Amino acid sequence: MLDNLIRVPGTGQRVGIDPLIGFIPVIGDLTSAIMAAWIVLEAARFNVPPIVLARMTVYAAADFLIGLIPLIGDLFDLGFKANMRNVELFHRHAVDPGASTSGSWALVGGIVLAFAGIIWLGFELLGRFLSIVVG
Repeated sequence: MLDNLIRVPGTGQRVGIDPLIGFIPVIGDLTSAIMAAWIVLEAARFNVPPIVLARMTVYAAADFLIGLIPLIGDLFDLGFKANMRNVELFHRHAVDPGASTSGSWALVGGIVLAFAGIIWLGFELLGRFLSIVVG
C-alpha cells in the first residue's frame, strides 16, 4: 500500500501513498517514517536476524532523510520504494529463517566503512589545517 497501491496508466510503474503523503512538508514525512518503523518493528517481532533489521533500518532512514528534501525526496520515494524492499526482506526471513544474510552484511558493512572513511578524512583534514595554523 505504501509503495505499490495504484498502477500508473500506460506504464509498468506503480505508486503508493508514501510519495503522495510526502508532499505534505514534515508531517507527511513523519507519518511515512512511522509506518516504515512499524514494518521494522513487526519484523523484529518475527525474529528476523538483527543484521537484516539493520538493513531495513538503513532503508527506512534513507527514505525519511532524503524524503525531507522537497520534491527530490518525493521523486526518490517513487523509485527507491524502501517500504516494499523492507516488506520483501521481512517476508523472505520470516518464511525462511535460514535465508542468506550476506547481502545485508555487505550493505551494512559498506555503510560502516564509508562512515569510518569520512571520519578519518575529517580528522586528516583537521590535522592538516591545524598544522598550517599552528605550524
